[in-house]
This record gives sequence, C-alpha cells and structure tokens, in this order.
Amino acid sequence: MSPPARSRTYGRGARILSKWIGPVITFLLFAGFAVFVVLRLQEGFERRAGEWFGSADEVPVEPEEVVSTEVEFTRFDEQGRLVLEGRAEQALGRSDGQQRFLEVEVRLIEVLGDGDAVVAADELLLDPQTEAVEFIGNALLSVEGLELSGPHLHFRTAPDRLWSRDPVQFRSDDFVGIAASMQFEVAAGDVSLQGVVAAPATEDGFSVIAERVRFDGDTADTSLFGDVEITSSALTLSSRESVVARRDRERGRMRSIEAGFGTELTFVGPPGNLPAETSERLVLRGDRLEISLEDGRTPRRVGVQENPSLHRAPGTELRGEEATFELDSDGTPERLSMTGEVRSRLPGGPGARYLISVESSELEVDFDPEGEIEGASFRGRVRARHGRASATAERALWDGEDTLVFEGNPRVVDSSLLELESGDLRLVIAEPSRVEAEEAVTARFLPARLDWLPGEFEGVVLTGDSAVMETGSGEGVFAGGVRLLFGRNRLVSDQVSVDAEARTLEATGAVVTSLELEIPPPGAAEADQTDRDPHQPAAGTGPATVPAAVAAGPAPAAAEPSGESPFVFTARAERFRYEATDGQLSYGGAPQVERVGPSGEISRLVAGRIEADLTAEGSLGALRGVQGARFERGGNLVRGSRIRYEPGADLLLAWGSPAVVSVEGRTSEGGLLELGLGDDRTEIHPTRARRALTRAPINPREDPTRR
Repeated sequence: MSPPARSRTYGRGARILSKWIGPVITFLLFAGFAVFVVLRLQEGFERRAGEWFGSADEVPVEPEEVVSTEVEFTRFDEQGRLVLEGRAEQALGRSDGQQRFLEVEVRLIEVLGDGDAVVAADELLLDPQTEAVEFIGNALLSVEGLELSGPHLHFRTAPDRLWSRDPVQFRSDDFVGIAASMQFEVAAGDVSLQGVVAAPATEDGFSVIAERVRFDGDTADTSLFGDVEITSSALTLSSRESVVARRDRERGRMRSIEAGFGTELTFVGPPGNLPAETSERLVLRGDRLEISLEDGRTPRRVGVQENPSLHRAPGTELRGEEATFELDSDGTPERLSMTGEVRSRLPGGPGARYLISVESSELEVDFDPEGEIEGASFRGRVRARHGRASATAERALWDGEDTLVFEGNPRVVDSSLLELESGDLRLVIAEPSRVEAEEAVTARFLPARLDWLPGEFEGVVLTGDSAVMETGSGEGVFAGGVRLLFGRNRLVSDQVSVDAEARTLEATGAVVTSLELEIPPPGAAEADQTDRDPHQPAAGTGPATVPAAVAAGPAPAAAEPSGESPFVFTARAERFRYEATDGQLSYGGAPQVERVGPSGEISRLVAGRIEADLTAEGSLGALRGVQGARFERGGNLVRGSRIRYEPGADLLLAWGSPAVVSVEGRTSEGGLLELGLGDDRTEIHPTRARRALTRAPINPREDPTRR
C-alpha cells in the first residue's frame, strides 16, 4: 500500500527539493525575460504593445518564438555535487513574459535515498508574476518508486507544493490505481491522494478504497483515512478510522497493516472453500488491530489489543480483552488466542441448532483447513451455560461439535434438578442434552424434584463411579458402586437409573436397600383386603354345612397392630424398582427382605419377586412375595406361592398348593394361611370351597429362642 522502500527518508529529499526548485524556476524565468528583452529591441515596443493591448472584443493569440532547442540546465551545491539537472526539447518565448518549455524533464539527483525525484511533462509553463509553474500534458511525478500522472500538475512556492485537482493515476510496487486529486508537500516529503481506488500491482496483493491516502516521506508508511476498505485473496479489512501500512524500506515491501477503532476483518477462506453465503464467513472485530504480513502480501498474524470479538453465523461469538490470530500460508485462520474476561458463545449439537455460553480467563481456538472451528480450550475460572445447566471448572475443552469437557474440580448445576461433581465432566449438546461424569461422581438432587421417594428426608445424595444425566429432564443413570442416600434411607447398587419426570427409580446389580417407613394406623390394613386372592372366600361366607374346627380359647375379633413405628427393613436383590405414581416398590432376582425387631428378632421374607405397597401418605401398606415365597421369624416358617405381610397389623397371609406353616416343629397345610403374628393367631383354610379354622401357638416374640 505504500511506495517501495529506500535506504533514506523522504525528509532529506524534501529539503533538497525545496532548496533547489526555486533556483530552477528563477533560472528559467531569467532565460525567458532575456529572450523577451531581445525581442523588444528587435521589433519595437510600440508594435508589440499594440498587439498585446488590441481590441477588447478580440481574444489575443499570444505569438511564440523558439528561443532555443535542446535546452539543458544543471545545478551544484556548495561542495560541487550535482543536485539538479533538467532538459527540454525547446524553449519558447511569449510576448506576455511567460515562458514555455516543451518535452520537459526535471531530475533531482539522489534526493530520496539513492534515487532521484523526477517531474516530466509535455510542456512546462512559467508565470513570472505569480512564480507559478504548471506541467501540462502527460505530467508525471516519480518519487521513490511512486509514479503519479495526470493532465496537469501545478507548483506553488511558500510553502512549496505540487498538486493536481484533476484525476491522477498512480503506480507503485504494491498498487495501480486512480485518485480524484493529488498533493505533494515538498518540505515534508508527503504525498496525499484524495478519493483513492487501487488494485494490486502483483498477484496476491491488496486492493484499496479510501477517502484519502498519505505517503509519509520520513517513514515510508502509508496512511489511509475515511471509510477504508482493503481487500486481498485472504481477507477484507474495513475501518472508519485511520489505517496505516508499515513499510520495510530495506526489503522494499510492506511488513504490517495497523487499524484503529471499529475495525472489521473478514476472512475470505481458502480458494474453493468459500462459504455459500457471505454472512457465514469468519469476521474479526476490534480496536487497535495489527496484521503482520509475510513477503509483503500474505497475512500470517493478526493482533487485536482492545475489544476483540470473533463472529460467524449461525451463532459463533467470541469476545475478550486482547486477541491473537495465527494464519497459515494461505491466510486461513489456524489458531486464535484470547485473554482477559473472555466470553464465548458456540453453536453445537445436531445441525448446530443449540448454543453454549462459556466464560473464562483464557481461550485458544483451533481451526481446520477450511477455517471451521475444530476445537477450543478454556482456562481460568471457567463457567459454562446451556439451557438450565451451568458448569464451573479450572479448564474446559470443546470438540467443535457437541461436547464440552470440564477438568479441574468440575461442577455442574442443573437449576431444576441437581448439583453434580466429579473428576471428569462432559456436557454433550444433543437431543436431549446430557451431562456425562467420571471419577468419584457426587450428585446432590434438589429435594423438590425427588420428594416422591419413600420416607422422610431433606436432601438426596447419589454417588458412583460414573453418571449420565439428561439436562432439565431429571433422567439419568449412575454406575459403579452407586450409593443413594435420602434421609435415613439408603440404596446401594451397581447401577441406578432415576427419572424425575416419570417419578421412577431403578437399580440393578447387587442391590441393597435400607428403608425407614411409617406404618399405617391400626385397622387400616384390615380395611384393605383387595390384594387377597380374589377366588378365596372371606371368613364365614362358605357353605353352612362346613363345620369349623376352632382351637381352644376365644376367637379374636381382629388382628391388633404391633405398635412399632417406623418400620425399618433391609432388602437384597439383583433388581429394584420404585414407581411413585403407583406407590409400589419391587425387588427381583431372588430378593429377600429382613427386619430386625426391637427385641433383636429377625423377620425375613424371601421370594422370586417381592413388592411393597405404599399408601397415599407414603407409609408402608404391605409387603408381598411371589414365586416360591418364604417367611421366617425365629423358628417359625411359612411357605407359599404368594405371601402378603401387613406390618401395621403384623398380619401374614400365605397362598399355595398347599401353603405350609411350621410352628414349634408342627406343620400345617392349607390353601390359605392367615397368621396374626402380633397375637399368635393362625387360621388355616384347607381348600377354596371348605374352610377350617385352627389355632396354634407361635413362639412368643419376647422369647425368640423358644422352639
């Protein structure tokens, strides 16, 4: 963008040019007056005066005469060094005192470094009264590799300047263009062009549009002002403030481009990989921007010292306090570094339809050969947000597509569900999005989201080796030594699945639960008989001809509650499921349920599947064992295809073909067994059609060793 570099500055040339252009003009003016005096002496002053001051109605035609041909002139400084030389094909004298030279060339010797400044034109016109000089026709100014040409060039003294109000063409090693006007400040050595439109002089160069361009004689830099646009095959720069192209004089090429406030840099991308829409290109904005060039043409590094921001459709936006862009040999972005308070917004997931926001102290972004974001690294006070989920960590890595990995004390908060900590956390943008955790996972659920779990508690903590949680939905899977704690209740398993929306909890593999549940008030279990065998008639509804065998002693009116609350029991199984909507716990895979009574007596229920019913208030209604059920307490044993235990009434019912009860070594069988464990009552229903009632003592609960 600036003229070719030289070993010396414009300043020396400007001083010499200012020093010698006056003597040159004086010399030419003196020669013109000498010719004028000779003409007056030869032809007479009166006749010439009549020709000059003829009728006012006529336009005078100034006669000219050839004074000399092949005019040459030189000037030397005080040390005798040649500093100026000029030549003209002809010198013409005019009666009005002006002098014209044809085919003129004025050369200032070595005024700009090791080179000359040259002004050439078809004609040179001297005005003796105004001391003005006008170069007319194909006027050309060559100054340190910059050539400017136009129909007219004007020169005035005090201050010395050369200018043109007509459009001028210019050429340098970098540009070929046109300007609306030109001005050369001789003393300063600066060239200013107004209304510049320029194309690159060589392949892979820069095109320029600017309101004003100034070539600095001292530094060889080029400054552009107004609405500036600089374009190359790799990028486009737009600025409303000054842009400076720094030049390396020794190498004769540009070394950098510097821009000020409100600069926008658009990366075009490698050939053949241009985005379908201009809006999809990578755009860098900022203040105090510097582009470092390789070989004077290819941008290799972009630095932004203030307010950098990177944008790309459909939603990429990166902001910081300082930024550095590394580019490849084609000018395509390779790596971006940002520091300060960095704020990032990245699209991800299917079709890049979702946005993730990240705050950090440092950011590094890698780009693929097509200029797409390949990955990003965040460091220092990392905070990320997506939907209802937010995360904190010391470091985070983005894979450019859908996964953000957190390292260094990572923690994820789902505002509607939980807080999750682990050694390694991943936030995956998907449908739906999820959190993946590894290494010592701890999740603290909000009580309001899991208040449907059985029992009373104020918080829920779930730990394990790994976890996968869907953000916002409350659905997830924990694996590897999982422990679930809620109040005084706990669950241990190899894997636990929770679904807060469906209000279900499942566990598989070495399941152990310890639950503390309230039991219903006395009489509540008696009112609920719907779970009994629907084909078994209730007591007293059989045929009247069937006698009843009743053991000695009065028949109890109803089972009495044990009076023990809450009911604490431990269960072991391979599978566990809790459905809050149906109010049911279920165990599978050879489960067994145990309860230790206040006296130390152990009650145990074993079956192929065990289920527990909860009341609407969350208390334990009944335990049911199916598929080869067995109930043990002390030395007593009950077996059946199904067993139901009601802890509120301490009542046990067993069905089978037959159901078997063993009490103190005596075994009884029946289709239905009903045992009132709290009052040592046993009812045996031998068949579905006939019913017999017997009573047999059960080992007293206060003496569990009795057989």
